[in-house]
Amino acid sequence: MNWISLALRNLLRNSRRSITTIAAVALGYSATNIFAGFAGYMFASIKEAHIYEQVNGHVQIWKKGARDYGGSDPAAFLIQADEFSEIQALAAKDERIELAAGMLEVKGNLDYDGIPGFFFGQAMVPSEKDAIFSRSTALKSASGTGEIGKPITDETPYGISIAPGLAENLTLEPGTGVILMAPSINGQMNAVDAEVFNIVDVASEALNNRYVFVPLELAQALYDTDGVSSVRMMLSEDDDTDAVVASLRAGLSADEWQVIPWYEVSRLYLRTKRMFDIIFGLVFVIIATIVIMSVLNTIGMAVVERTREIGTLRAIGLKRPGVIRLFGIESAFLGVIGALTGLLITVGFALFIHWLQPTWEPPVTAREIVWEIRILPKYLLITLLLLVFFTSLAAIAPARRAAKQSIVDSLGHV
Repeated sequence: MNWISLALRNLLRNSRRSITTIAAVALGYSATNIFAGFAGYMFASIKEAHIYEQVNGHVQIWKKGARDYGGSDPAAFLIQADEFSEIQALAAKDERIELAAGMLEVKGNLDYDGIPGFFFGQAMVPSEKDAIFSRSTALKSASGTGEIGKPITDETPYGISIAPGLAENLTLEPGTGVILMAPSINGQMNAVDAEVFNIVDVASEALNNRYVFVPLELAQALYDTDGVSSVRMMLSEDDDTDAVVASLRAGLSADEWQVIPWYEVSRLYLRTKRMFDIIFGLVFVIIATIVIMSVLNTIGMAVVERTREIGTLRAIGLKRPGVIRLFGIESAFLGVIGALTGLLITVGFALFIHWLQPTWEPPVTAREIVWEIRILPKYLLITLLLLVFFTSLAAIAPARRAAKQSIVDSLGHV
């Protein structure tokens, strides 16, 4: 307790310099964690948008080679109805899997009043698509749901959803009747009647002018098939993805099937995460360097100004390790107080952003969304410990220099 009391008194005695150093540590800590909180928001947004909003699910099952196939036979890699039933039965045995939904990729021409427009999109059972989509909390439009019209249900197999860009290009409105045309799996041109039920905002700018959602029953009638392109599975917990993938791979032949986790499907997530990891590491190194230099300056000045005091302490019996310990405790206090102050700044700023709800338009989206600063307890704790460690470490050099001075020279210092 005497060491702690003495260290605190020394900090209070040099309050102006201590406050400057604490401010440097606090600002460095808060800057690092505010950036980490924004990066965490970005990672979560990309992840949730890919899994839920784009209805990709946590795990996808494809026929082997289907994703790389560019040939002219659309039926070559379809999952047939009996195979789909077997996969669903396998998924039903795993309590971690909430849903195994079939998805059929669709593309063709959407004809309205004699004006055709190319489209591509997805076909799923509407209730299954909604079950996955409803769990999305990221990349939500700042202006609301962005949906105009009435919802598509399992009882309305003729209803379709279109993106705003496609609706604008063809002057389509909810309630408009259209014709979908595409070659069937047998190569013959087919057409089915459909009705635009709603116009739904999409997260991706690339999909804005072409995307159409079609109920699975209608798409299978258009393609004249009962198969699906892939099976998309939604899990109860995101963290179970790798375990479920391993379990499914063990239950399915690797020569016939591909079981793909969501992060291998989303190359954007992996590239963005690597980029932000590098940026975050560089920012932390720069801030840590500034903080260490500030602490070195503070302790170095303290050593010069307290040379006679150090000599007096040495004269009454304080050993050299004791001098190093004293300055180490003082530096540790600077780190702890600065980091705790930075923690308050970080939390306060995050709450302010949550209250303010500022908006921005990310480069890859076609909507303005609300951004946020996420509180990441792991990063908060790690950066606190690292800054306290670095500030304590920064005191070693000047403390050793002070301890090496002879008692006579220290007492005679002016």
